[in-house]
Amino acid sequence: MKMDQEKKRASPTFISELADRILRENDGKLDQVTVVFPNRRAGLFFRQSLSAFITKPIWMPEVASMQDFVGRFSTARSIETLEAIFVLFEVYKTHQKNEETFDQFFFWGEMILRDFEEIDQYLVNPEQLFTSIKSQKELDEEFYFLDEEDKRIIQSFWSSFLPKTTKSQEAFLETWKILLPIYTEFKATLRKRGEAYGGMIYREITEHLSETQLRTGRKVYFAGFNALTHTEEKIIKHFVQEENAQVIWDLDDYYFSNARQEAGFFLRDYSSDSVLGKTFPKDLPKRFETEKYMDATGVSLEVGQTKALAETLKELAASPSFDPQRAVVVLPKEHMLFPTLHAIPDEIDKVNITMGYPLKDTPVYSLLESVLLLQNMRKDNLINSTSFYYKPLIELLEHPLLYVLEEEPIKKLVREIRSRNRITLYQEEIVLEHPIFTLIFQKPENAFEYLLSILKELYATWKDKSHDLELEFISRFYLHVSQLHEMMGERSQGLSYDFLIKLFRRLARTLKIPFTGEPLNGLQVMGILETRNLDFDHVFILNMNEDSWPAAPRRGSFIPYNIRKAFNLPVFDHQDAIYAYLFYRLLQRASHVHFFYNTVAEFNVNGELSRLVQQLEVESKFTIHKRILASPIKTEAPKPILIQKNEVILGKMERYLEGFEGDRETRPSAFTPSAINTYLDCRLKFYFKYVERLYEPDVVQEEMDPMVFGNILHDSMELLYKEFIKREKRDVVYPEDLFWIREGVRGAINKAFIKHYGIKNEKKFQLEGRSVIAADILTKFIHKILEYDKQYAPYRILGLEADSRDGYSIDFPVETGGKTRHIKLKGIIDRLDIKEGKVRVIDYKTGRDEKVFTTVQSLVDREDKNRKKAVFQVLFYSYLFKQKYTGDYELIEPGIFNSRDLFSKDFEWKVFDNQQKTGVSNFDQYESEFEQVLSEVLTEMYSAEQPFDQTTDHKKCGFCPYREICGR
Repeated sequence: MKMDQEKKRASPTFISELADRILRENDGKLDQVTVVFPNRRAGLFFRQSLSAFITKPIWMPEVASMQDFVGRFSTARSIETLEAIFVLFEVYKTHQKNEETFDQFFFWGEMILRDFEEIDQYLVNPEQLFTSIKSQKELDEEFYFLDEEDKRIIQSFWSSFLPKTTKSQEAFLETWKILLPIYTEFKATLRKRGEAYGGMIYREITEHLSETQLRTGRKVYFAGFNALTHTEEKIIKHFVQEENAQVIWDLDDYYFSNARQEAGFFLRDYSSDSVLGKTFPKDLPKRFETEKYMDATGVSLEVGQTKALAETLKELAASPSFDPQRAVVVLPKEHMLFPTLHAIPDEIDKVNITMGYPLKDTPVYSLLESVLLLQNMRKDNLINSTSFYYKPLIELLEHPLLYVLEEEPIKKLVREIRSRNRITLYQEEIVLEHPIFTLIFQKPENAFEYLLSILKELYATWKDKSHDLELEFISRFYLHVSQLHEMMGERSQGLSYDFLIKLFRRLARTLKIPFTGEPLNGLQVMGILETRNLDFDHVFILNMNEDSWPAAPRRGSFIPYNIRKAFNLPVFDHQDAIYAYLFYRLLQRASHVHFFYNTVAEFNVNGELSRLVQQLEVESKFTIHKRILASPIKTEAPKPILIQKNEVILGKMERYLEGFEGDRETRPSAFTPSAINTYLDCRLKFYFKYVERLYEPDVVQEEMDPMVFGNILHDSMELLYKEFIKREKRDVVYPEDLFWIREGVRGAINKAFIKHYGIKNEKKFQLEGRSVIAADILTKFIHKILEYDKQYAPYRILGLEADSRDGYSIDFPVETGGKTRHIKLKGIIDRLDIKEGKVRVIDYKTGRDEKVFTTVQSLVDREDKNRKKAVFQVLFYSYLFKQKYTGDYELIEPGIFNSRDLFSKDFEWKVFDNQQKTGVSNFDQYESEFEQVLSEVLTEMYSAEQPFDQTTDHKKCGFCPYREICGR
């Protein structure tokens, strides 16, 4: 932008013109003058402008918004929306055949209330609108009062329902039929209570204008109105006729005189009215045609717009003629408020915010939402124990308003939840001392009192910590929850937490935190509606995207589009015309206009520049200077990662060698078959995991993954046989023993779950949710294994998982660096048993592992995409046993019990040599070759010439935890 185009304000604002006119027309005597604006904000600027023209003390005029002005003529109390819905529900129950709870009714009851509001504001005859539709013929009879075009509009809608209707259409018709009696009785109920909703107040005043002779005895000015409801139009016309009130329109010839301009749609309509038409000026202002500089800046991502805004503001602030009070930043999206405030440069020291900040974007909202979710998912067991679901629990514990209160205990608790994969946590396991945690983890009797107690304690906790903004958020929530509690009264006892969560979310979307400050000083930051009647030299609009301005239509209604249009109720065109007027009106007196928009379509943002700007560029004489801000990005294919084995890396691998003595951080370790399989799959993955020990972060998994499922199966089988050996005081199993072992399956599975999830209080443990399904599947697996065990018995148990942890490890010699070193190898064998001199080395598999292989060499062939890892593992176990076991036996039979084949009629547990076409009945035949391939792999692993490189099979990278590092 060329800064030499910066000029001082050449023309007055609409507000200043209005102040000057009213002062002149009343000869400075304003004590009997009332000025009515569409909203309260314009009144503040009007008083400021008026004071600039006053040279001596005078009485200020009365200034009011339209809502306040009309409300003074009604004796009814304006009812809050929530309270109105409660009353509506009581009426609804008397007309609905099917019983429905309040929480089921609430969310579409709000829609009905909005429809009633519009019916009254637009003076629609409810009897004619909600007429009973029985046949196509009735359409002509019921809608006799409409012209032919309106009839066709309605017939096009009802033709989809008649003569045949679907169940959903029938349900709509049934609801449609009861809306009229609900509407009538609802209003009658409110009258008895001395209350009314906004549209009802407007309608009753409008319908009794001739009877009451509504008067103020003052001179009234209606200023800056555009889209009037029918009630507002009648009220204004009444005061124009009866009290000679004046209507001062904020308009411009550019969009008023051009019938194609939707911005002037309502104004053109009023100008043809017999009463309002006389209030329009003969000479229309043409300020829109004055010289303006306009630019449109496209930025990727919303936060980029604030950075671009900051650069422009910083440049403008250096100009001596720049007045921040004559500049406005307009935010169509409320969530952009804080990013915008953070981006405003230090050169602009005063900022006034004329918009509220949504409560849903505050940290207190996320805290209370987590509290409600925690209670909604709370489980109260039959054994008088309470457990909490991990997701809202972790969200609460790690919330910034709570985490700092007991950082170390919370960190320890969250670590335990994730490391032990705890889906639920019992109340007594949450040991935190701060009083607020005692409040949160209770079983509340009343949800509202529960929330209020938490908010009260939260305020007391933070009030001395200099966090004024958080205290304001807490106070606002306390106020709104208190009001809601008072409104609902006894109804609050029976409401579900699921409903409260929905209600809470809805409230947080509609309620806003108002910012306090000097409203007439500094750079103005506003929403779209707040700009009405206000003018600025410099206008900055962010999010100038399609569906942001004009906003996308999102309102729901029981009155379909066709019927709304026929009865002159607001439709989408109505909304577009309003947004168009606000757009052109804001620009008509501006000298510099800056549009910022997002060029990327994401996060519910349309990546297209608003049609209003494109229309302005095409239809006006102005040139809009466009630019796209983007950082040039040169994409390159990820380079291969190669880790050479230098002295440092080889030093880290020393921990797996015999004789290594390390400290706590570098304690000795051993290679398992899983480690060797990882090396064969991808050397780089092995490096990350076993050399650098970059372990995956603990993540709670609700779905039981194959590894966890397998671990519980292993533990259950171990517990079954250990309990048997302990009870019978013998390790020989006979066929008749399997009946008693089978009886303990469910108990063993429960104990395995308790062990895996680290449950401290076993008596309170109960399987629930997906764990119940997993336990049923495990029961079937174990019963099938025991069935085969019964067929194989008698046999003697040689070893189970636990006692093999230290018993089956060896030091394997390899040549490395010109000398022989011994690598530690270790294996946890699921089960060892012996029968007639034959030792079975059994591995339990719950996946789809195959036990058929071709050659021993193929088991370590990393190019083989179907390499049999399970076979390698069980042969590895057999080799460990052969090297370590000193007892008497004749031969070793490696075997796999895998779920894939377990229920087959021809199930065989032995590993199968496909080349020899036989099961492996003696490991001795394969020992020498297996030892050789194992030596080759381990020698390569410690060879300085072989780097740690990436696998060539990219399919293996799909679920690799290190794929982000590799860029694959």
